[in-house]
Amino acid sequence: MKNINKIYSFVFILFLASCAENEMTETSETNEPNVGPFYAEFLACKAGPDFNQENVAKMIADFNQLNISEGVTWVGGYAPVEGQNRYAGVNGWWEINWESKEAAEAGWKEWMADEEAMAWDESTNSILECDNSQVLGWDFYLPGETMFEDWSSFATGTLECNYNEGKSSDDLKANIEQYNKWVAEYGSDDDYAYGVYFPQYEAEQDFLWLNWHGDMDSMKSGNESWAETGQSIQAEFNKTATCTGPDIYNSAEIYSPQSS
Repeated sequence: MKNINKIYSFVFILFLASCAENEMTETSETNEPNVGPFYAEFLACKAGPDFNQENVAKMIADFNQLNISEGVTWVGGYAPVEGQNRYAGVNGWWEINWESKEAAEAGWKEWMADEEAMAWDESTNSILECDNSQVLGWDFYLPGETMFEDWSSFATGTLECNYNEGKSSDDLKANIEQYNKWVAEYGSDDDYAYGVYFPQYEAEQDFLWLNWHGDMDSMKSGNESWAETGQSIQAEFNKTATCTGPDIYNSAEIYSPQSS
């Protein structure tokens, strides 16, 4: 977490709109779809003059030695794949997952009062610079029944979506039920998971859909399978929402309490 002035790196990745319209069914101790909501924050980042893989690796290693709030459940970063991403001028995104929005607010206060954290922030300004005026908060859900444990390195495809006229989260939930059945029938043994994010700020998008794959090869094979067998479900999605993308990212875990 930097002076918010830089919170993560490229070695890795990605939202309280109307509860009635945007949120999905909350579940907790079950195996049913629609687990959440969880809370995430994203920051857009740009490379500084000292950005390189060696400096980034040291920056992350030093970050993991800091006094990170117990409210942080995971931190990751997304590095855009050249030619497959439309955010010009953005070199990457940091994502911080928190126990709650309240935990995030308390955690940032702790961070800003921590002298070691501020020294780390100052010393890494030339490596990675994140926009502290645009901390984007999202509620997100993990509606699928598949997940993978090793987030050290993965590939991400991000879709930005808006509901079509007359459509709402009820229609999206119906689409997700169909999609989960398709994954159960046609999914491979490759690592795969997905998340649906809803903004807690005035965003242009009604929701984001993030597909997480173990690597670029499994992303390619999964997309090919979808193109061959999932088009009837895609047609139903298209009735619900209009999406742009996907934007493609090389992604990686930066911090996890379990591994630190």
